[in-house]
Amino acid sequence: MIILPAMADKLNDEQAYDRLHSALLALGKEEGQTVRGDTSLKAARQALALLQLGLLKAMDDASDKNVAIKAPTEI
Repeated sequence: MIILPAMADKLNDEQAYDRLHSALLALGKEEGQTVRGDTSLKAARQALALLQLGLLKAMDDASDKNVAIKAPTEI
């Protein structure tokens, strides 16, 4: 288990974007050895990329809504 130090300040939008991007880069481009692993990696990459794009759009629109995130009532 990785324990991160507590942060006193909240992340701004640019910092949140940078964290999402770092997570995407950390996944790399390698394929998984099994279908399970490969499917999980592909899904994670897609989810992170969509979250990044949604955050950028929200920032550009000066909106609090990230279109990549759907509320359960919107599904």
